[in-house]
Amino acid sequence: MKTKTLSLLIALAITGLLYGAQLSITLKVFPEDYALTVDGKNINPTKISNYLKKISLDSGKHILKFSRDGYLDKELEVDTYQKVSEIELKLEKKDSMLEQVTVFKTGPHPKSVEFTPDGKYFASALLEGKGIDLFSTTDFTKVKTIEIPEQYAKLKNFVEIVFFPERKEMWVSQMAANAIHVIDMNDYTYKLTIPTKGIWTKIIAMTHDHKLAFASNWESHDVSVIDVNQYKVINKIKVSGIPRGMVTTADDKYLYVCIFSSGEIQKIDIASMKIVKTLNFPKGAKRHILLDKTKNLLYVSDMYRGSIYVINPLDDKVLKEIPVDSKLNTIKLSPDSKYLFVSSRGPNNPETYLKKGPKFGKVFVIDTETLEIQEWIWGKNQPTGLDVSPDGKYLAFTNFLDNEIEVYRIKYKK
Repeated sequence: MKTKTLSLLIALAITGLLYGAQLSITLKVFPEDYALTVDGKNINPTKISNYLKKISLDSGKHILKFSRDGYLDKELEVDTYQKVSEIELKLEKKDSMLEQVTVFKTGPHPKSVEFTPDGKYFASALLEGKGIDLFSTTDFTKVKTIEIPEQYAKLKNFVEIVFFPERKEMWVSQMAANAIHVIDMNDYTYKLTIPTKGIWTKIIAMTHDHKLAFASNWESHDVSVIDVNQYKVINKIKVSGIPRGMVTTADDKYLYVCIFSSGEIQKIDIASMKIVKTLNFPKGAKRHILLDKTKNLLYVSDMYRGSIYVINPLDDKVLKEIPVDSKLNTIKLSPDSKYLFVSSRGPNNPETYLKKGPKFGKVFVIDTETLEIQEWIWGKNQPTGLDVSPDGKYLAFTNFLDNEIEVYRIKYKK
C-alpha cells in the first residue's frame, strides 16, 4: 500500500510539472511601488488591495528580486514545493542614517526592548511569553529567557523595563499579576516581586535619586508610589483616566502622567502626592513621555493624533506639535539628546490590533534642534518597543506581531 501511495504522489507531482502547476503567493512588500523580477524577467503582480499584491509561480525554485529607486535591491529564493503562500519583506533605504545590522526572533509578542546601562545586553519583555528575553550585544544572540516563578509566569503579560544600575537591579512590570518583578543584574535571575496594589500595571518611572518609583495602573486609574529601598507601595494617587507614560522633572519636584483615555497630562507634586495641574489638549491618547535633560523639554507621543508634542515644563506650554504618523508608540532620545527616535506601528487591522494590519509600521528620527523629521525607515508588523544603546551606536526596536527585534547601526550625519 505504501509503495502504491508513493507512486501516486510522484505521478501527481510529475503531472503538475508537465501541465504547468502554479503556486499563488501574496506579496506584502514595502515600499508598495516596487519593481519585481522573477528569474530575471519583469513581472507585474496583480493588485489585491491598496497594499497587497499576488503572483503565480510555476513549480520549482525561483529567484525574486525586489527593487525601487532610493532603496537597496533585495533578492530571495522561493521554492514552490515549500508551499509558500505569503511573502512579507521591506526594502532598506540607500544612504540612510540607519543601517540594518541584524534581525532575530524573540518570544511571543515582544512589548518592549531596553539596553542594559553597561551596553552588554538588551532585554525584551514578552506580552504573550512567560518571562523576559535577554540578548547579547556582542553577537546579537539570545543569552536566556529570565525565569519568573510559575505562579506569575503562567499569567504572561510582561510589559516594560527600567534599570537601577547602582542597585544592580532591573524592574519589569507585569499587567496580569498587578506587580513589578525585581531582577538581579549580577546574573539576571529573579529576586523578588512587588505587588503594586493597582490593576493592570504598565509603566515604571522613578525619581532621579532613585528613592521613589511610580507604576501606572491601566484599569484602576491610579499611580502606585513605591519606596525603592523597602520594595513597598507607600501611596496611591488617583488620576482622571487611564494612565500610561510618566516622567519626573529634573529636580524631582513633579511627576507628569500621560492620560491615555483622554489625551490629558496630569502634573503631580511629588512632595504632597497631589495633582496640581491638568494639561488639556485636543482629543488624543498620550502614550509615552520623556524628559530631555539638556534642553529641559518634555517630548510626548500621542497615539490617536499621530504626533509628538514638545512641552516646556517651566510653564507647561506646548512649543510645537509635530505630525508624524499613525499609531505612535515608544519614543527614545539619543544619548546626546540631538535625535528623538519614534516607533509607529501603522494602521490597525479592522478586527483587532492583535492581528497584522494592512501596512507595515515605521521608525522615525526627529532632529531635536529643528524639531523636524530627519529620517524614517520601514519596520514590519507593529514596531512597538524601541531603545538606543548607551553609546548611541545602535537602535533596536521590536516588531510586535512578528516576534522579532531589528537592530540598526546609527550613522550620525555631520
